[in-house]
Amino acid sequence: MADTAEMPVETKPVNPHVATTCTAGPIGLTAFGITTILLNFLNAELIGKDTITLIICYGMFHGGMIQILAGMWEVYRGNIFGGCAFTSYGGFWMGFALFEILMVITELEPPSKDGKVVWLIVWGIFTLLNLIGTLNANRVVQFVFASLTALFFLLAAGVNNADIHVLAGYVGIVCGSSALYLGWAEVMNELAGRELCYIGPVKNKVF
Repeated sequence: MADTAEMPVETKPVNPHVATTCTAGPIGLTAFGITTILLNFLNAELIGKDTITLIICYGMFHGGMIQILAGMWEVYRGNIFGGCAFTSYGGFWMGFALFEILMVITELEPPSKDGKVVWLIVWGIFTLLNLIGTLNANRVVQFVFASLTALFFLLAAGVNNADIHVLAGYVGIVCGSSALYLGWAEVMNELAGRELCYIGPVKNKVF
């Protein structure tokens, strides 16, 4: 019987940018975290409604533009998940800010409640799908996406229920705080060269 040569195993080529370019993850997480906290202080009715102008202007640039830039940076590094997440939520913030501005400077009719519910549910589904993508990541990022998923669905339910809307605000504060912590923890861990701050890396990969 003739000897059979082993077929070479194809491996994914290494992206040279990963080794030479630092991650933009902490930048995007910080931008997302701070703006999410600020908006949900408003949703939880812990600050006055007149604060919306400050939050929207800040959210357009920090929550929107900075996240999109961080997402593009992650795409450059070959991190398609980070790129998709940061650019998508950055676009969400810029779109939300533009919507609020148009409601003030134009005579456009506000959207129907049903339309707002559908809008929030679609973002909730998108975030739930992203949550599945975090199952091989660390525990803190899983918590960020799990709480963000809950936030979108609670906001959808809160369109027709003021109490649920306030509850969503508190969930959003927790979500934003966890993202802000993760961004800070990643910076500290890189500076220390070890896991100085807990992020909970997953040892057994799901897929």
